[in-house]
Amino acid sequence: MDLPEHLHHLVSELGDSLLKALAEDDHCRDLAFQIQAKGYGLMLILEASPTSLAARDPFDSDDTDPQPPFSEDDMRLMKSFKIKMD
Repeated sequence: MDLPEHLHHLVSELGDSLLKALAEDDHCRDLAFQIQAKGYGLMLILEASPTSLAARDPFDSDDTDPQPPFSEDDMRLMKSFKIKMD
């Protein structure tokens, strides 16, 4: 899927910021050097993909039983962080 130009720019800017933050962190830099010393290269990959909420609004359809906006896995994760959905 091709990203809209403005989204591509935002993802690219985020990638640059993450790389800068990682390079400035002494522990991260040391770990990267250790990995590279073993002969491995490192690559940071960011992916922007549509979320289920953006892809389909469960309350816009005429279905009698709309899909909940969060999956069971989403709900378990939120519960682990003590987030309640009312």
